Amino acid sequence: MKYIAILLTTLLLSLNATAAIKLDNRQARNMDDVRSLGVIYINHNFASEQEADQALNAATDAQNATYFHPILTHEPGSNGALHASADIYH
Repeated sequence: MKYIAILLTTLLLSLNATAAIKLDNRQARNMDDVRSLGVIYINHNFASEQEADQALNAATDAQNATYFHPILTHEPGSNGALHASADIYH
């Protein structure tokens, strides 16, 4: 009985641990076999690309998308602040 409880707990945690997959430019160009869900925008200035990627990944998961291709834009004259958006796919 204890073994079954541990197995079920492990399965439930692994189901919730799936995260969207980040695509690079080459991979995004070859996404012919998936359906585009559109573009997401995050209205926040990010200090680093890693911070922006984490936010985009969370937003992609909230949209139930499987893949995202980040589009990061540096704001002119802002000491490198980033704006983040992403194409998302299912």
